Amino acid sequence: MTCILSDYRTDNCETCSKLCPHRIALEGLDGKSGRIGNAGLPKDYRGITLANSPSRTNQPAIYELLEKYVATFGGGEEKSLYLWSKSPGTGKTTTASALISEWIARDYLNALKAGEQPRQVPAIFFDVNDFQTRYNLATMTNDDEGIAKLGREIKRVQDAPFAVLDDIGVRDATEAFRAYLHAIINYRVTNALPTVYTSNLPIEEMATVFDERLYDRIRDQCGVIHFEGTSKRGRR
Repeated sequence: MTCILSDYRTDNCETCSKLCPHRIALEGLDGKSGRIGNAGLPKDYRGITLANSPSRTNQPAIYELLEKYVATFGGGEEKSLYLWSKSPGTGKTTTASALISEWIARDYLNALKAGEQPRQVPAIFFDVNDFQTRYNLATMTNDDEGIAKLGREIKRVQDAPFAVLDDIGVRDATEAFRAYLHAIINYRVTNALPTVYTSNLPIEEMATVFDERLYDRIRDQCGVIHFEGTSKRGRR
């Protein structure tokens, strides 16, 4: 896996070994833990940055815009983004994962420059579909411990300095599930915590998928980016 700090070093980390303390701090000795592991990034999306993202070639205008976006990281006035396309596989999740990597890298480096201890959980990747599946299973089986675990996960997503909410366009959400999702989004918006949403639906449809309140929260100070084209899955 490419070190996410390579874009910030003049030698692109070519002289670093696997025992580089910075790489270990980000990835752990096993390449699966550290701050990247704490973020919960899926295996296939680890190590992706804006510079090496396979979606960059197909979405050059978007990536030019995102270069300016990540330059705001650490300034205290970061905005949220809504990445969407009707077709799946256009690079939304890949791009959102790259943004998490950029945030983690800059958060880590900024802390070191300030003489501070970098945060252990600077960002969270939250798969909404997976969460809904686990929520449905826990409720159907009356799994109290499973419900409690989901509650702790919600708190982690709420508090994360930066978060990706992947695939929020679920249409069959129950009232209870919508309440959980609303709690996450409402908390993050209220506390001005930057969030990247991905969806296969235009942002206006969030008003019917969920409700007007949640839609208003999502679009509040949120930039909308449309990914054009057809699926590129299988071509990475």
